[in-house]
Amino acid sequence: MDTPRVVVFDAGDEDDAARHLAQSVSEIGSSTPLVVTSVHGEHLARKIHGARFETPPEDASIDWASILGADAHRSGCDIVVAVGGGRCLDLAKLAAARAGLTMVSVPTQLSHDGLCSPVAVAPGHDGIKRSVGAIAPRSVYLSLPTLQKSPAASVRAGIGDLLANPFALRDWALAKERGLAEVDQVAWDMSERSYATIEPFLEIDLTDGLHDSAFLRSLADALVLSGIAMIHSGSSRPASGGEHEISHALDELFGGPGMHGAQVAFGCIFSAALYGDDPGAVRKRLTKLGLPADPGALGLSHEDAVKVLLAAPDTRPGRFTIIEEAALDESGAQRLVGEIWRP
Repeated sequence: MDTPRVVVFDAGDEDDAARHLAQSVSEIGSSTPLVVTSVHGEHLARKIHGARFETPPEDASIDWASILGADAHRSGCDIVVAVGGGRCLDLAKLAAARAGLTMVSVPTQLSHDGLCSPVAVAPGHDGIKRSVGAIAPRSVYLSLPTLQKSPAASVRAGIGDLLANPFALRDWALAKERGLAEVDQVAWDMSERSYATIEPFLEIDLTDGLHDSAFLRSLADALVLSGIAMIHSGSSRPASGGEHEISHALDELFGGPGMHGAQVAFGCIFSAALYGDDPGAVRKRLTKLGLPADPGALGLSHEDAVKVLLAAPDTRPGRFTIIEEAALDESGAQRLVGEIWRP
């Protein structure tokens, strides 16, 4: 397993970080990098020398990334550097895979655990987001001055994505029990440590601390470790179970009404209920963290939630979770939604 190198810059402001990032890219040995950047990443990326810059358009898809990667290969680019949010990183991973190049991941926000995972979420030709295999970054560069400027909603979403790990591990164990998966113990342990890293922050009021450098460093460490767990296992299993199927169903049916991590956190409510845990306790935690705790928070009705629950198993064929185990029909899904959100 090639574990990504993690570089943390916290010694100055964003201008200093831009110079340090450019130096880091040069030290890798790159002279003709392809820099894929979002609007929010332009300032941090601007000092990278000899770069070809590309900003994904609003409708950028898996096909767009493939075309970009092929063109980068033909034009002699020697590395892909992604500077931006989760969407930018995922498209760059796909472009790097198509080009046969390594990449550097430079997140401008900590919204999900795809910072260094070998998985990308991007729209297909039909506009529906899909989770597909990609290339894992060679290194991850974390500019704390940049991350401290990120929207609070993206930080909350990053926490939300990590809330999935304990449920994903239970789903992994369930699939193993059914003879449908093998558990990688090292990856399992990494996923557990990832969640344990942010667990102390889940019971305190983070309203005034979402941009605290110590908290952001812990969140970044947790997200990176979760991604490494996926690299080690060769699968998203350590961090993705039924709750991610709920998020994929929200994407397919309703165009993704929330950020990925927020939707995953919402999906944890269903996983908790199906495992016989108290979904009310999960809802209370999500409310405290500023994450969606009921369908209305995502602009949905209870009937919409039923549709999402029924559609979830078809979003990841071959992935067995507590949702597949429950095998709910429409009346069962209606009953579960009613029990979770009693009037």
